[in-house]
Order: sequence, then structure tokens, then C-alpha cells
Amino acid sequence: MSKLRFCLAGSYPADAAKIGGGVLCTMYLLGEVLAQRDDIDFHIVASTEGGDGVRVINRPGATVHQVGYKSRTLVPNLYTQPAKIAKVMSELSPDIINSHYAATTHAALMVGCKVAHTIHGIIDEEIQYQRGREKIAKMLESRLQHKSMMNADGIVSVAQYGLDYYDRWIKSPATVINVPIEDIFWSVPDMKPCRGILFAGAVGKRKNLRALVESMPVVLSKFPDAVLYVCGGINDKAYKDDIDNFVGGRNIGDSVKFLGVVDRRRLVELLEECVALSLPSYQETSPGVICQAMAAGRVPIAAPVGGVPEMIEDGVTGYLVDSDDSDLLAQRIIELMDDFDMAAKMGAAAREVAKSRYNARDVANSIIEFCSSLVTSG
Repeated sequence: MSKLRFCLAGSYPADAAKIGGGVLCTMYLLGEVLAQRDDIDFHIVASTEGGDGVRVINRPGATVHQVGYKSRTLVPNLYTQPAKIAKVMSELSPDIINSHYAATTHAALMVGCKVAHTIHGIIDEEIQYQRGREKIAKMLESRLQHKSMMNADGIVSVAQYGLDYYDRWIKSPATVINVPIEDIFWSVPDMKPCRGILFAGAVGKRKNLRALVESMPVVLSKFPDAVLYVCGGINDKAYKDDIDNFVGGRNIGDSVKFLGVVDRRRLVELLEECVALSLPSYQETSPGVICQAMAAGRVPIAAPVGGVPEMIEDGVTGYLVDSDDSDLLAQRIIELMDDFDMAAKMGAAAREVAKSRYNARDVANSIIEFCSSLVTSG
């Protein structure tokens, strides 16, 4: 039996030492896991920032085709990049492509390649939290995603929420396949008594860090040694300045530490010092940082938006707290710090659920099985 000619397509890090979160991390991790398989002829077609040519990298188990784009051009990237990517896909002629970006799905459709499009975020909902160039880019990407979903041979979503939201555009077989996480998060030691809280995400309105920061004075009144670790880049400087003013006005600067973007090893070290991850976002689909925290045996406290309620069983594997309910958020954090046995039990329950959902090899297997079914069904 011949090998499945399989292509993974989407954004991909040009430098493996500098991997961000979200889709970029998912693409990289899937690439690493799928490259270990001997039952597929595996290629990665990557839309990669920098330059405008095609660079081919041969590596064990996979061939990476990096299609460069210029980082400061907006409309040309969305409308000219698919043609460049399509040329590479046409030459490869895979049995099927699993695409994680609207532009690469569109490229596959341009040259008649069978394609399964993966939904990561609800772009239509994220637009309202963007400004300027980023907002225009999201609007254009939304239109392209609608078209891609309507014509794709199959649809994958990282949450049922994604399939429900885009139901009117989905015309082909669809399934839910969870976000994969790296093995390093399974290695985090069991929870110990601690006073750390972790936030990981871009500092901007959508992730709603302000609500978590506003809970800290109440937490600190009960536990003066509590510390909030904020990991992530700044999407909105004015928003960050507003938080800085609040922190300075309440004199809690020593307890709110802005660490910027951190690598995975540092994130693991921080999780070891934390009892919980908090993500009071206004919009999410299936945030990888919740998967990572659960795998590490830490308690996720997140807003019940988008696909988050699919991830957390309230009071069992974590807590669901409305986005702007800083009082209840403070109460939940205090409860965990005040009752370590309860916190450890919830963290252990979260880890068990994570094992059944977010193992990278299981996720990769599910993708190959779904894509293979699309090939055999004609």
C-alpha cells in the first residue's frame, strides 16, 4: 500500500527557537510529530515572514517549503500569497492538504488540491478588538475564510463552538480535533502550596487582563505574598498604560510582574510556581494556554466565552467566571490559595482530562484519520 501524500499548510516559524503561541505553535508541533511517522510522505508548505521567494528545507521525516512574504505589506500578502503557495502545492500534488490558514486553503482550492481546512479562531468576532492595519487584515481574512470553508473538502475545528458558529458556511464533512500541546507540559511537578497566578496572552482588550489585575488588591488583602505573572507581548500600548496606572495607583507593582514573551521552558517554570492560570477573555475558541495549564496540573480560571466551557468543567477541573466579574475572580483565586488540598485535587483532575484530549500524537493521529477518510471517500 502506498504512503499517503500528506501536506500540512499554514503559518510556520522560520526560526524554531522563536515560536509564538496560537496557530504558529500548533503548526510547529504538528510538524514535529507528523515527521516521526513512516506511513506518510510528508510536506509542510509554510507561509513565512521574510523575503518573497521559496526556500526548501529537507529534514528528517519532512520537507519544508517556506514561501516568504514581506511583513509590512497587507493587502498584497492576502491576495498574492495564495498564488505563490498554489504553485508549490501544484508541484507537490499531495493526496490531501490540512490547511490552518485561510490563504493556504484558498491556494489549495486554486489548483484543485483536496483540502481540509482547520478553524482556530472566530475571525468575525475578533475583528472588533483590532485596530488600524490589523483590523483591515482581519476583515479581509474573514472574507477569505468564509469562501475557503464553503469550498473545502472537509472542515476541522479545535472546538465544537467553531463548527456551530460557522455552520452556515460549512458544506462538507466536519469534525472537532483538539489543540495539541508539547510534552514538556506533562513534566511539570504536582502542585505545591504556592501563591502564584499566571496570565499568558497578548496584552490587549480581547484577553481582558484588566479584569484580572483589578482582582489583585482583594487577593493581596488575604495573601500579601501573592504574585501575578503576566506573559505576553503588548498588542495595545494605551491599554497597557491604563493597567500600569491602576497598578501604580494601588501600589501593587511588586505583585504584578510583566515578563513579556517567554519561551516554553520559562512558561513551565512559572507554572510550577502557580496555583492557577487565569484568562478572563472576551473572546476565545480553544486557547492553548488553558490546555497547557491543565496538562501541568494547574487550575484554569477562565471566562465562559466561545469554546472555553467545552474545556473546563466548572468546580471540577477549573472555574468559569464571567469576563468582568473581578470580585468572583478574586474569590476563586483566594479559595484555591486558602485550600491547597482542593486546589491540588482540581489540578489533578484537570491533568487527567488533558491527557485524554491534548496529547500531540493523538491529535496528529486524528488529523491523519480524518484526512484519509476524505481521500478514500472520493
